[in-house]
Amino acid sequence: MDDAATYQRVDSCRVCHEDALSPFLDLGAMPPANAFLDAPDDQETAIPLEVVVCENCSHVQLQHTVDPEVLFSDYHYFSSASTPLLDHYGDYAETVTDRYLDPEDLVVEIGSNDGVLLRQFGPEIETLGVDPAENVAEVAREHGVETITSLFDPSVARQIREERGAAQAICANNVVGHVHDLHGLMTGVDALLADDGVFVVEVPYLVDLLSNHQFDTIYHEHISYFSVRSFRRLVERFDMQVLDVDRVAVQGGTIRLHVGRTSAGGSPTRMATDLGRLELAMGLDGMAPYEEFAARTESIRDHLTTLLGTLGEDGSRIVGYGAPAKGNVLLNYCDVGTETLEYLTDTTPTKQGTYSPGMHLPVRSPEAFREDPPEYALMLPWNFQEAILERETAFREDGGEFVVPIPYVNVV
Repeated sequence: MDDAATYQRVDSCRVCHEDALSPFLDLGAMPPANAFLDAPDDQETAIPLEVVVCENCSHVQLQHTVDPEVLFSDYHYFSSASTPLLDHYGDYAETVTDRYLDPEDLVVEIGSNDGVLLRQFGPEIETLGVDPAENVAEVAREHGVETITSLFDPSVARQIREERGAAQAICANNVVGHVHDLHGLMTGVDALLADDGVFVVEVPYLVDLLSNHQFDTIYHEHISYFSVRSFRRLVERFDMQVLDVDRVAVQGGTIRLHVGRTSAGGSPTRMATDLGRLELAMGLDGMAPYEEFAARTESIRDHLTTLLGTLGEDGSRIVGYGAPAKGNVLLNYCDVGTETLEYLTDTTPTKQGTYSPGMHLPVRSPEAFREDPPEYALMLPWNFQEAILERETAFREDGGEFVVPIPYVNVV
């Protein structure tokens, strides 16, 4: 696929459709963060990674949209590979069941990946996954989770309703931010959701992204970066309301939004109201916080590259610990490649034996790290810092140290 067919520039807001987008951060052109290579000389396309904010509704989003077939048709991210997420999804399914479900109710998950969430619901609950990546959908089916291989859109929603009835709960976890056509998504939700049903959405929280300098969570799959206020603006266009919001620590800071039809009644909780006020108090309806974030991003890049350069000059061996999408963004933005890191190590089997997008670092299994440990490891999945430090106690006891890049450059 040529560059012109791979991505397109967007000049109107995905939430309010106004031509009021103002740029504030340019991370440069790089390949999609999950586009691992079979060989280091494989051809890849560098795509602009620029962030803008709508001056009308304050929604933060990317300037460009990548063809979803490029991003999701063969996907290397499997939710089940992350042990902390397994516990999170167990708690999540219990919360949805206790608050909203009766036996034999239907739960549909948009972007269901390998079915890790839907497997947590009890046998009395009917479940159905929708995911565009055939390779991960097949894994879900192997675990007994019925899955449709498709992008979720109004036609798929209507088909499900005709065949299975209305969904009492529709879940979407770290997927709504991946959708370019937000109004198309919400039209599908509107078509499938029961009159008294709930749309439960988890998205990375813009407040945490800005406050904790999480620039590496910005990549081509993540088109939108939601605040409570901007998400409220979206669902209100479909006669729905944000009834409640939970702040969740997973993935570096997430909000779980509970959305219902306005016609079903109910009033927003104090948490939903207070978070909107917090966002206004932070000035997220103006440009200053975004410009400050861009300046801090450049500062982290300068500090990290200086530190890694100094360690390398001292003769220390450095590897990259983990090969998450966020890590590939950081490596490309900071221009950290094979001249600095020997390799990346990752627990995901489909990544092992491949090469990272852009920087072409070889990805190896964790056994390589433990059999011949380096002096330093750059912790790319920093959101799991506590679990990693506990798991790698032996490495640290033997004198190894981790370089943690976010929220600030630190050695532990």
